Amino acid sequence: WSPHRKKIYRNVWFKHIRGRIQNSLFGNARSRLIQQTQKVIPSGHLLDIGCGTGSLLREASKFYDCTGLEPSDRAADAAESAGFQIIRSTVENAQIPDDAFDVVTMDAVLEHVLDPVAVLQQVHRILRPEGIVVIKVPKLWGPSHRRHGREWNGFRVGYHLTMFTGTTLSATLQVAGFTPLSHPIRDRWLDDILVLWGRQQPVSRKLTSAA
Repeated sequence: WSPHRKKIYRNVWFKHIRGRIQNSLFGNARSRLIQQTQKVIPSGHLLDIGCGTGSLLREASKFYDCTGLEPSDRAADAAESAGFQIIRSTVENAQIPDDAFDVVTMDAVLEHVLDPVAVLQQVHRILRPEGIVVIKVPKLWGPSHRRHGREWNGFRVGYHLTMFTGTTLSATLQVAGFTPLSHPIRDRWLDDILVLWGRQQPVSRKLTSAA
């Protein structure tokens, strides 16, 4: 990742103006994500993995009973001070019972983990039958990637460990026991962020447990 490329090509003031216009027309990214998720499961218990200071939880709590999972003590402190229940752990080490949540959100999380399939299998276990996982990740071969090539800041070597196209993100969900509810979509028109919803496959889960 090249900070030099970021300094040259990123026009911050234009980005802020564009963001304000897009948010006024379509809502902010968090509200869009929750509104779309509600179309599948309108209420219930929601876990936000990698919740940070609780920005997505604030939006989701209008409709769901929310819990956050966050390994950073500083971020977890901020989320707890906002009134949210926080599990202080990585998803790999979290001690969460089976069938605990109806919805699990993973916004900018899956690209950071060592084994995306294993993490999604853990999510599969803690979801109730027919529950859904919501994933947002950077998109390979989007407009910025094609423009900047190896200097695209989405790579963030040593920070982002796995990168996805729409095809590989859908395949990863399926291998972990989920049915993608649609093709991956862009968060906004022509951006480099993919969003995908996957429904838990209860039959596959029972077969796995029996084995």
